[in-house]
Amino acid sequence: MKHAHPSFVLLSFILLGTLPFLFQDPRFLAAALLINVLLIAKLGWNRSMVKGYLLIGGVGAVFAAITWLPFTNLGKPYWSSTIPWIGYPVQITDTGVLWALGMGLRLANVALLSMYYLFQSSPREIAMGLRGLGLPFSISYMLSLIFRFIPLVKRDLATIREAQMVRGLELGEGSLSERLRKYGFVLVPLIFSSLKRVQLIANALDAKGFQMRNSRHRFYRMPKWKTGERVILLLGLAVVMTLFYFARIHPEHVGVLIPGRI
Repeated sequence: MKHAHPSFVLLSFILLGTLPFLFQDPRFLAAALLINVLLIAKLGWNRSMVKGYLLIGGVGAVFAAITWLPFTNLGKPYWSSTIPWIGYPVQITDTGVLWALGMGLRLANVALLSMYYLFQSSPREIAMGLRGLGLPFSISYMLSLIFRFIPLVKRDLATIREAQMVRGLELGEGSLSERLRKYGFVLVPLIFSSLKRVQLIANALDAKGFQMRNSRHRFYRMPKWKTGERVILLLGLAVVMTLFYFARIHPEHVGVLIPGRI
């Protein structure tokens, strides 16, 4: 991944990210998640990323499964009722259980791939990957600036939080409403510091002659595509298109629970 073309890495993750949307059956999605986990484990990830993924991907997958569970009316019903006041029917069916598990695993797959790509790719690599796909340099660079802000905002948040704690602000004490009110003393300075940094960056870009429409902007030593990378992408695209074709023509054979639904 370190020596690959940035556009090849970006397209590879995009192709892997499309696979969960071709399936609905949790058994297929669990297999896709296992393949992605083994691939990323082979590439290497640190403990902090694993913890972040378990928090974001795990909680998000459970929440998605719970919220999708009662809103599928196909299959054998296990339980049924209506929402009070509005009379909307809700039920839990055998198909609904599989559908809910599938939606949770789908989110887990997408969260895993997107988090790994964003954490392991530098803003410059992201911008170069977008530029290699045909996006103008100015748009690619502006999008990469978003990810440059993340570590800066985290550092500012830690600094502001420590400063407020020195002044006697205990963020972890009190009721829920009191803690939310206390976090306002952290978020307000964070917002103003971020707005100040935006203005500084805008001034820096103007001073360096950055323009949204300027073909002279380019990356220094833009890497070249390798033949093996092109072959791998073509094979991956062929696999995705084949699965998409069978999902539309013969959905009962490729893990589709409810034909016509994404």
